[in-house]
Amino acid sequence: MSNWDVLVMCLRNMFKRKLRTFLTILGVMVGTAAIVLMISLGLATEAQHRAQMEEAEDDMTMINVWMPWELGEWCNIEQRMVFPEGVPVLNDDMVDSFAHIPGVQLASPIIRGSLFFRADPYYMEAWDITGIRPEVMQYMGLPVAEGRVLQGGDDFAVVFGASAERAFELLGSTWPDRGDRMWQWGVPDDQIPTWVDVMRAPMRVSFDRRFIQAGTDEPQPLTGGIRPIRSFNVDVVGLLQSTGDTWGVDRQIFMDIETLLYLQNERSIAENAIQDEWQFWFSAIRQRPPENFENVMVRVTDMRYTASVAETIEELGFRASYPGMHLNMLVAGQRQQQQLLAAIGAISLIIAAIGIANTMIMAVYERTREIGIMKVIGAAISDIRRMFLLESAMIGFFGGLFGVLLSLIGSYVLNNFDVPFMRPDPMLAMMGIEVGDPSLVTAWLCGAALVFAGIIGLVSGYFPARRATKLSALAAIRSE
Repeated sequence: MSNWDVLVMCLRNMFKRKLRTFLTILGVMVGTAAIVLMISLGLATEAQHRAQMEEAEDDMTMINVWMPWELGEWCNIEQRMVFPEGVPVLNDDMVDSFAHIPGVQLASPIIRGSLFFRADPYYMEAWDITGIRPEVMQYMGLPVAEGRVLQGGDDFAVVFGASAERAFELLGSTWPDRGDRMWQWGVPDDQIPTWVDVMRAPMRVSFDRRFIQAGTDEPQPLTGGIRPIRSFNVDVVGLLQSTGDTWGVDRQIFMDIETLLYLQNERSIAENAIQDEWQFWFSAIRQRPPENFENVMVRVTDMRYTASVAETIEELGFRASYPGMHLNMLVAGQRQQQQLLAAIGAISLIIAAIGIANTMIMAVYERTREIGIMKVIGAAISDIRRMFLLESAMIGFFGGLFGVLLSLIGSYVLNNFDVPFMRPDPMLAMMGIEVGDPSLVTAWLCGAALVFAGIIGLVSGYFPARRATKLSALAAIRSE
């Protein structure tokens, strides 16, 4: 028998029993549409996730590491957090160990402190000094309006946030005449006057509050000794663009972490010991004691490593977070729901496969005499097997084809109409994440669905076809 004869016989047998063929195709169609729609939901989520990650590719390579605060106790006397023995600490050695984790490009501790600036006739008590390793700042993704970010080798150099200059106040001013411009809510930036051109005005910094009033390094008398005021020339190398975070990055001043630690150490020496002038000036050489940091910033070489590196750090006993972490958690939750729905769709497809097998077995029983006649007149066993396999594969293919069309219609409805159970998670809107279409049916998904449905039909028809080839020709002819 030629291939054309086999095809004609298959189509004739399918249309001979229209209702049964239709119901069998309908089962395959529903199962295929269910699976395609469930997979399309996952593809849409993945596409949105990938777009968000690409938009924030630089941020996605940064991981913030924190101490496990819930294990510590606040020490009011020393104003610091105390952790029980055995809890890992973020010290210099631990930061170096982070740098050796596979996929990590660099790691930098972050500390925060306060210093006193003067740019006569203005002064500033800056509470948002952020100390980092200078070479790390270029990877923080902070836009620069003028100058540059910190670089390796910067010492007494700082980078001002967009609104940090507003903390400058006029020397000698008192409340309510003091013009604290940080509190001007709702006033456009271009309407808030700039008092100090931080990129060009000569500026000095000190850890000593008395520097605000005295403005000099002259020794000041103390009971039992002399404690001079010490200040340092500071170079403002950069001014950041506004990020809209007025009480966050925009008001911070960035500087070398070693310099900030040194100044904090000098403050501790000055406040806790009364020393004569010579001892004070020459005993505090540029050094700082080992530090336990509250925060460490880790940068990975590629955002593909972000989640795994964060997991490794958490296994060491710390808390790790990165910009896409919450999005990943939401995506993981959505994937679980979609997998459950896909499993339901797969069950529908399995039931459809059983329906195909049942249809083909019934066809074998009903066409027993026909099979016997075909064998007697010389039809090859392979032709009989091929006829039943092709018929079951065609049922699967047509069911898959109509299922893909049904899934395209369903995808259009989900993307263009308000379906209550498909509304986006409110958490995404709170995080500022734009949600696109909930369903994405791609060409490869449609092709894969057609192939899969055809294979389901082919597999389902194997045993009925095998039974047909095993029938005895004489017994088949005698059957009614």
